[in-house]
Amino acid sequence: MAKVRLFGIYSLKATQDEYDIEADDIEEVLLKLSKMEPNLNTGELKKSLIFVNGKSITELNMYRTKVNSGDNISILSPIAGG
Repeated sequence: MAKVRLFGIYSLKATQDEYDIEADDIEEVLLKLSKMEPNLNTGELKKSLIFVNGKSITELNMYRTKVNSGDNISILSPIAGG
């Protein structure tokens, strides 16, 4: 299982800020997380900054990035300011 951690507004919307999720890729992680946490939806999560073992999925294979047991996944809510 991969360890998934939520940061920013997501950690406030969810009932916990850390999950153990079994999935083949990031797409599946987001789907499972949205089912576990009704206050988070897949569309919203896809707008996040997502890192696997400290590396952005934009540098990997985006939502098809493979997830292995023991991976650390960080999901950060987008930040807006002004």
